[in-house]
Amino acid sequence: MSTITTKTIDGKEIAKNIREKCRLMLDELRKQENNFTPGFAVVQVGNREDSNVYIRHKLKAAEEIGIQARLVRLDPSTTERQLVQQIEQLNGDPSIHGIIVQLPFDSVQTIDANRIANTISPDKDIDGLSDLNAGLLSHGNLDKCFVPCTPYGCLELIRST
Repeated sequence: MSTITTKTIDGKEIAKNIREKCRLMLDELRKQENNFTPGFAVVQVGNREDSNVYIRHKLKAAEEIGIQARLVRLDPSTTERQLVQQIEQLNGDPSIHGIIVQLPFDSVQTIDANRIANTISPDKDIDGLSDLNAGLLSHGNLDKCFVPCTPYGCLELIRST
């Protein structure tokens, strides 16, 4: 009979180490780029409490490492067209380097999540949900795309073992 060994993975410690590594990288970038301040926006349609929990964690993590985070909360009556316009505005904002659209939408309107994901500039699609980023990922071009957070987190947990 073979013996199975197990290892406990401390996700909180791994996340803390990743945040610290990011903070140090950003400190170095600020030195090189004359006090550069990275920024990202979270766009939320409606006010789902479960989404609010995720958003609070994102905003707190950003603050801890020195990223300016902006929450753009839109009314549940927001139309797809209005949401597209908001994202296009953020695409053009030089102080915003990344955009996250919080899913699911809490909307009384029908909103096509795929269209919304593809409205985000690929260079700002930090959730990696656009067709372009998904295509690059599927072809193994990891250095040219954003990897979605959950799979990336799973890979980091595996690497830690």
